[in-house]
Amino acid sequence: MKPLSHPTCGLLAAWVLAALSGTATAHSWPEQTFRLGPDGAMVGKPGANRAHVAAGTDDYLIPPNGGEKVISPEHKLVLGTKMKLTDASYSDQFPMLSVAPGDSVAILYRENGHVTRADKSNPFKPINRGTVYLYGTAENDLSNMNLMDVHLVWTADGKGGDGKGRLLATRNYDDGQCHEVLPSDGDFEGIVGYRSKFVSKADSLLCQSDLKIPEDVAVGKVYTVIWVWDWPDMNVQGVAVPPASYKSSDVKMPETYTGVVDFKVVDPCDASLGDVKGPTCASAKGNVAAAFDVNQAATTRGIASQIAEPFLVKIPQAGFDVPSATADPKNIPFSVLIGQTIANFPLPASILSAQNNPGAAGAAPTPAPKASGGGGGGGGNAAASGSEADPVVTITSTVPQGMKTMTVTRQPAENTSTPKKRGARGRRWSA
Repeated sequence: MKPLSHPTCGLLAAWVLAALSGTATAHSWPEQTFRLGPDGAMVGKPGANRAHVAAGTDDYLIPPNGGEKVISPEHKLVLGTKMKLTDASYSDQFPMLSVAPGDSVAILYRENGHVTRADKSNPFKPINRGTVYLYGTAENDLSNMNLMDVHLVWTADGKGGDGKGRLLATRNYDDGQCHEVLPSDGDFEGIVGYRSKFVSKADSLLCQSDLKIPEDVAVGKVYTVIWVWDWPDMNVQGVAVPPASYKSSDVKMPETYTGVVDFKVVDPCDASLGDVKGPTCASAKGNVAAAFDVNQAATTRGIASQIAEPFLVKIPQAGFDVPSATADPKNIPFSVLIGQTIANFPLPASILSAQNNPGAAGAAPTPAPKASGGGGGGGGNAAASGSEADPVVTITSTVPQGMKTMTVTRQPAENTSTPKKRGARGRRWSA
């Protein structure tokens, strides 16, 4: 495999080897973090999750296997090795990411077949592949926190539950572009081959949950983010998103996974941030409107819709007047499967080519490239208009407090008949 064309390449290959294992052998957990610049590009060196495991699995299932499949008040929030933040939680090789108040960051995880094989292996999973909830807190010790103290209890306004944290964002687990490497035992659904060729232009691509670090976090402290993936079995096929409830009769069996990442909060002008300072630094540019470049490679940038919209899945805990959970179908990559029973595999081209790009304007299906080729980042950032002549795309983002607008620049893309394959994004640890 050729080295990655990124300033932090020349890094440990353990994750690449794991990503190229060929079959899904584990579930998911947050593994890596990046700061995102004003144009959406990943900047600087990556950070790690708390108590990072370089090889093997690190997932935490609630409720655990071997017992009653019911979530109870006694279930701890995170894996035992993740509960306390200690000097051993991070290292020079797997560091804590430094961020500034108001920074946008990406939390990366492997889909391990739960995007690209979900319909065939378990057709009763939600079409969005489950909902990811991101909770933030200044309380770094999670030893005394249980899942039901935090999940679906902490709210976006910080007033829910014990008030020790807040809901920062909700995401569809399928980010619209990620996929594992082409499995050695076959591309059961056809998603890997399609996304590799038309969306990511990469052999494999990590999924991401993007979020904004609150502007009121304390400089000099550590801010902890809890990643919760709600991925239940539903009673019927074709459900768009799982309900934001522990007691829904629509859920056949709960299945929830959690993980932890920490961020070292530094002054927005701190030298450790490199050339791209925090958004409130006097020397920073693009503070008012983020000039997100949709033509960046999917391997090295965030996802525009996630940066613009904190709550892609609308839930009551985020201040929305909804009974449980809902999402705009344009933000669900395989919304064409909502309400459907899938019988034929691999998926036909009519379904694969109808995937939504939950990106810049959030509505366009993934286009098959023209015969002459076309540049662009693809994946979660294609503009809804689909026209290369459009100079600007404007996002209107709905949040409980009102509306906000983000301007996205769209530069002419290079015409390349045979786009270069890129390696798996994010696995760039220094050796």
